[in-house]
Amino acid sequence: MMTKAQDIYEDIICKILLLERNMINNDISQKNLEIWDSMTHLALVSELEQAFDFFLSDDDIIEIKTIGDIKKILGKHGINVT
Repeated sequence: MMTKAQDIYEDIICKILLLERNMINNDISQKNLEIWDSMTHLALVSELEQAFDFFLSDDDIIEIKTIGDIKKILGKHGINVT
């Protein structure tokens, strides 16, 4: 059963990276998803911050290279989306 946080997270990933829910996996990265450019990255960060009401540090933002990285960073902030 999906948690509310996981549902919100997947909605954001689908909306910003133009993916279907069944396509989301930890290995999707900036390198293998053409749409994931610098502007998309900022939109993704902004949506996550707004939805979960927290701010990512510059280091966290730079550290995000894959979907798996997003999950790790959210987990670091106490948000479980697995």
